[in-house]
Amino acid sequence: MQFFDLYCSDSSYLGMTFGADGTTHRSIHHTARHAHLKTRDYSADDPAAIKRSTRLLGVHPALDGSSEQSVKEWKEVLTDIANIYNQSPLAKRDGNLLRVIDIFIKLSGMHSDHCAKEKKDAQLMEKEKQKAIHQDLGEKEILGMPNQESLPHLIKAQEDMIKHAGGASKWEKLSALEQAEQESKMLEQLVIQLGEAAYENLSATEKRSLSLFIWVGCGCHKDLNSVQGGNAAMMDWWKANNIEGPVPLANRDNAAALKNVKKSGPLTPAEEEALLKTTRGGVKATKLAGEIFNSSSDKKGYHDTYRWWWQENVKGPFTFPDTSNNRFQTYCVAAGVLLLHLPHFIKFLEYVKQKKQNKQFNNMEKNLWSALHCTATKTELAALALYGQVISHPYFRKTRGAGNDVNMLELGPLHKKVYQHMQRIIGDPSFVLGPSASFEAGALDGEQWESPEIFAAIQKLAPELPHLSSVVVAFFGGAAETWKRFTSEFTPGGLIDEATSEERELAWMPPMNDVNEGALGAFRVLLTRQPQLTWFSYNARAMFHHNDTQAFMDTIFLPEDYKFIRAMAQKAEAKGLARKRRQEVTHHWQDKADKGIAAAEMRRKNASEIADRVAAIKMLKKAADVKGLKGMKLKDTLRAYLKWGAPIPKGITVNSPVGNIRLALSAAIDSFKAGEWRPSEYVEDETTSGEEFDLEQGESDWEEEEEEE
Repeated sequence: MQFFDLYCSDSSYLGMTFGADGTTHRSIHHTARHAHLKTRDYSADDPAAIKRSTRLLGVHPALDGSSEQSVKEWKEVLTDIANIYNQSPLAKRDGNLLRVIDIFIKLSGMHSDHCAKEKKDAQLMEKEKQKAIHQDLGEKEILGMPNQESLPHLIKAQEDMIKHAGGASKWEKLSALEQAEQESKMLEQLVIQLGEAAYENLSATEKRSLSLFIWVGCGCHKDLNSVQGGNAAMMDWWKANNIEGPVPLANRDNAAALKNVKKSGPLTPAEEEALLKTTRGGVKATKLAGEIFNSSSDKKGYHDTYRWWWQENVKGPFTFPDTSNNRFQTYCVAAGVLLLHLPHFIKFLEYVKQKKQNKQFNNMEKNLWSALHCTATKTELAALALYGQVISHPYFRKTRGAGNDVNMLELGPLHKKVYQHMQRIIGDPSFVLGPSASFEAGALDGEQWESPEIFAAIQKLAPELPHLSSVVVAFFGGAAETWKRFTSEFTPGGLIDEATSEERELAWMPPMNDVNEGALGAFRVLLTRQPQLTWFSYNARAMFHHNDTQAFMDTIFLPEDYKFIRAMAQKAEAKGLARKRRQEVTHHWQDKADKGIAAAEMRRKNASEIADRVAAIKMLKKAADVKGLKGMKLKDTLRAYLKWGAPIPKGITVNSPVGNIRLALSAAIDSFKAGEWRPSEYVEDETTSGEEFDLEQGESDWEEEEEEE
């Protein structure tokens, strides 16, 4: 009810946007959804006061992670909202009817992270919006037509429906229910057709206004992926310049395999595999430090031992950045912290070593010790920390720190400036390194460093890091290239760039996906503490607090509204919605499993049949015999020759053109007659694997080609 209280009753509120994100909790995928729109400000004395609001639509268990299912669930959530509102006394007092297509028509955009699935979700939601527009226009066309004009359209649609059913005789054999279903579909299609025609008759300006839909990606993920791109370029720099890179930080198993490896001399296969799997570098060092000093599990790491030691020896409270939980920005922050307090971390590792009875590091501690004494690793840590001070922190100050009303669509110039500033550092790293480096010239926003102490620590350590300048350039180069890809929605001439200020306001979206990330995190925390809660119970609590529901009720509700929501809550409880959803999820995956088993059995059966046919193939005596082979016989002959080890050219398969297969077989027969090969003997039948014969394609893909003269 509250979500569409004033929005649907005031035509001045024309735009709204959606955002979503998903995660897995106890192996079940859950999706958080929010809507951004303008609503009445219920805390204000002026009843006409409005404000921008973000409404939580809930966290729901999903059947799967597909985009098609995601859109279906969006429609289910919106249908539930519309149904509750339409039954409410509030709707009756306002005289409104809320339809799902009305919501989609006003949908002006979506924001999410940058994964392909979320982008596809937005594309499908845009199609739903366009379909809603056509339906609305079609309904208006029909309502505005005199009977004599609408009748020909209806007659034509009925004729097409009966023809599609197989003719009048077959139509008459359908039951009344089946005919009613077909007529309903026919009317829906007719409305859409009329709506599509009406849409095409609109002016370009009217079409643009109706169809406005913009997708934008989360700023956190732009920065995150740029750091990943910078790190990849930085790690590649050592090898590209033939310079010894960071010390390997092997896990326990790989460390055992590499224990006796010497710098010179050949490696065994086991040692080569262990070395290939071993990671290294600044990011790895921050991960290790996070696991040791602030693990996500309170059963691992040192936690209070570390904090208490720090309090006594460094004289101040300190918690290591949460790299163990993969928090945004933590790698850059942790890299700076490790360099700022490098002597203290080394002393703490010595402390815990001496505490142990055997006076030895475990493998993780040994790796961190090695990393903190490795010049190349410290170089990477410095590059990570500098990027955080120069780019990440200023970027978040401009987005997160500028208040809750920042519109991501207005930040195109900022994203362009980030790229330009990276290029500036690449061209002259002295802006951030050396005696003349300063925040006025080095920081993205020209403001004081987020941590002047970390910046000073890097400058102090720089003389000991001979490749720091080159590594910083490499890091910023990789980050810039990635940044450009992940800000493509702001490309000049693109939808956002060419949108008017009014359109950007209609499609207002926050710079970050914090609300959805936060809802998922709160959901996981609460259900971990109170596992008896269902998603339904969580949503009732979370939506009440997040959506300013109490103020809404205090302002709008009458006694009949309280009675209504109590009745609706009782009905929802009686329906067992949480139990039904669990059943739906279980049945969905059981159906997929059953289909997978059936498909595997079909592949096994097909492979067995093919193996039997191939076993019956006899070697051809002359190349001319190939011309008489067609269809399945030709394919099975090719399979047999492949099995015998004939010199069939690479790339020739059962799905190759017929002419190519015949040429390959003819050449194989001629080479056999010339004594160039002999059939191989096989102990086991390899045809059952399904891979050699491309069974996934099935037999239906075979198309006979005309033989070339």
